[in-house]
Amino acid sequence: MRKLSIPLLTVLWLTAAAHAAPLDLTGKWAADVLGLTVTAEFTQNDKLLSGVLVLRDITGQNNTYHFSGTIVDGFFAAVHGSGHMLRGTMHGPNEADAELTLKDATPLPIHLRRVR
Repeated sequence: MRKLSIPLLTVLWLTAAAHAAPLDLTGKWAADVLGLTVTAEFTQNDKLLSGVLVLRDITGQNNTYHFSGTIVDGFFAAVHGSGHMLRGTMHGPNEADAELTLKDATPLPIHLRRVR
């Protein structure tokens, strides 16, 4: 069996990666976090990302956060005008792991799944 050189393997990997479908966060997402319901709707235009995340707290009140940011190769980061941050990684077309960091609070891990 013949060994492939490192440069050839790199070219093959880059060619496969270039033809892979890009991950797109556009759509509706949901998660359950510590007994709280999180919903989000994102719009992606190339590498620009915007969206609304709604966190329903234990009193039943909805807290709504409008985010804007960027997404590159499945990694995304977006900020709210008050300093809250949402960042994460897509793990395929229908799931993502993220962290919601509210200003002056501990990051809240979120496992999002696409609902539409």
